Amino acid sequence: MDLKPCTIPPIIPKLEAAIRALPTDHPSLLAILQDHNNKMRGYKGQKSLVFYLDQLSKKKYDIIHDLRLFDGKYFFQFDILLICTSFALIIEVKNRGGEIIFERNFNQTTLKQGNKRTRISNPVLQAKTQAEKLKKWLQEHNCPMLPVLYLFVNSKEETVIITETHNYEINRRICNSEGLLEKIESIESSSHERMDAKDLKKITRLLLASHVPENYNILEKYNISPKVLLTGVRCPKCETRPMNYIYGKWFCPNCGMKSKDAHLQHINDYFLLIKPTITNSELRQLLKIDSIKIANNILTNSKLPFTGKFKDRVYHQPKN
Repeated sequence: MDLKPCTIPPIIPKLEAAIRALPTDHPSLLAILQDHNNKMRGYKGQKSLVFYLDQLSKKKYDIIHDLRLFDGKYFFQFDILLICTSFALIIEVKNRGGEIIFERNFNQTTLKQGNKRTRISNPVLQAKTQAEKLKKWLQEHNCPMLPVLYLFVNSKEETVIITETHNYEINRRICNSEGLLEKIESIESSSHERMDAKDLKKITRLLLASHVPENYNILEKYNISPKVLLTGVRCPKCETRPMNYIYGKWFCPNCGMKSKDAHLQHINDYFLLIKPTITNSELRQLLKIDSIKIANNILTNSKLPFTGKFKDRVYHQPKN
């Protein structure tokens, strides 16, 4: 059963909001773009495996995507955790282009893209470390023990994996996405029942209840002052700011685009980056409009939940 489906991590919309809100010359923008690309690449890599995982028996296997646990000192995270009454399998997914080269000396891994070759973290050792952390976590939570296995899966079809033939320990922990089901079948054939379904259900419930999403404050992490964020409604077509509000519509002075709801994205970005509430005064500053009445109409028509009456009214970020 797919207990925690593959969905876009909540930090990605926050990163996208920051990309829209920052001036193009801001010193933190490049780091945010790189982090966004890495997060999206990881998400797409996991998403590409859903086709194969869907072919597994729903009665036999439980699947948990993007699980993040706390060990008392640090967080540790799995791309995919596959668990049944015989074993738990941690799947580390990589979605990189080029050649991934595993060298036996120093357990070193490099990525070759064109003429450039750089050292990267060994994804097999990453998965092994996560497996050890999960074993310890289960022990500390008095869970019945299962063999915790690990696997690195390359999800990008164009990527070539290169290893030495005698590097057996690494080779048996690697496969391409199309070989995932065969790997799981091989593990299953050499495993036997370790616990009953009730104990497994208790473990999966505990894992899901202990999940802590990565959802940090973007401005704090990248040392960004709220004062530098761009205000005024951004044109969805040409990205010009600010659009002008005339007779209930937003007009772009650059490309002439008209929109009734171009402000919604900007309000949502405010919730993601600044705080989950907004007042009439804060909205006027955000959208660069002067009229209290127009701001009130925009907030009312946006159908945001609110508390308070009249001048003291505060609008809240929707739960969804």
